[in-house]
Amino acid sequence: MLKIFGKIPNTDLGDTVDPDCVQTCFKAFDCILAYFDTNGRCQLLNFNETETLEVVETTKEDGLFVAFKVCPSVCLSVHTSGCPLFQTTLPNNTCPAYSDIHPVVNIGEDPITWKKSGTTFSFQRCVGDWKMFRRSNPEITVCMQVYGIRSGVNQTEATRFCEDMGYKVTGVATVDESRWLKKRFLEIYPKADNYQAIWIDGVRNCEGESNPKCNVSFETDGLEPRMVSKRPTKRFEVFEWSDEYTVGVEALTPDNAALSFYKGSTPENCLGVISNSGTTVSLNDIPCGRGSGLELGVACGYRMLA
Repeated sequence: MLKIFGKIPNTDLGDTVDPDCVQTCFKAFDCILAYFDTNGRCQLLNFNETETLEVVETTKEDGLFVAFKVCPSVCLSVHTSGCPLFQTTLPNNTCPAYSDIHPVVNIGEDPITWKKSGTTFSFQRCVGDWKMFRRSNPEITVCMQVYGIRSGVNQTEATRFCEDMGYKVTGVATVDESRWLKKRFLEIYPKADNYQAIWIDGVRNCEGESNPKCNVSFETDGLEPRMVSKRPTKRFEVFEWSDEYTVGVEALTPDNAALSFYKGSTPENCLGVISNSGTTVSLNDIPCGRGSGLELGVACGYRMLA
């Protein structure tokens, strides 16, 4: 455990007394932090019950302590290979200065570093078991999760499902995001047919398959794009996102998106994540509104505020 003089703002220590507060947290799998005072009053903070948390450094005179769970290291008298939730960054296998210690959450798919700003440590994660994605352009963090609803669910129902929980139908900014949604979709529906899908955000904002800005491959040389018939280098797809945090079309590559424009004579101007197991393709264009009749659920998301 990494113990500092500190407090958790707006948190009452209450009446629980545990003279072994630090050790109790260390032995509890879900405990990430112990908050206690010189009288033995103790408050344990658990990972699965905590989405945001701040710790503010204090002084010895305040009589308040915070202990972060960390992994035993070479500078401790006892070393174990089975570290619990946290580890610390230890430069050159030596005990670092306090200012160089960075507690990290190492549970689930998303390692989360406590951010240090001045005298404040802050921790933030997605709700529940939602997946965190850190985007680079712009630099934001978004959270996503897939939900099954029913066979044939339409776009209005899917949108309402996310909004009723306070979220958006999410768009995808990268191939990795769309392939994680596909993976999660197949965990929920392992026997889904190839073109069964879940709704995501995204509407094609141009008309006509012959429009060169809509659905063709280009070579670019910094000037006007020109159509090529062989070995296309990049696909330009014109889609708009309404979730208010997705930009760009990086996910709409030829090996990741099966974009056909029509199902028979019906335009397919919206997007879904398809099962299409056994291939790399994770996105498909589908009819807006009622869908193709093969939709089973939706991907919800939100932007994590700093």
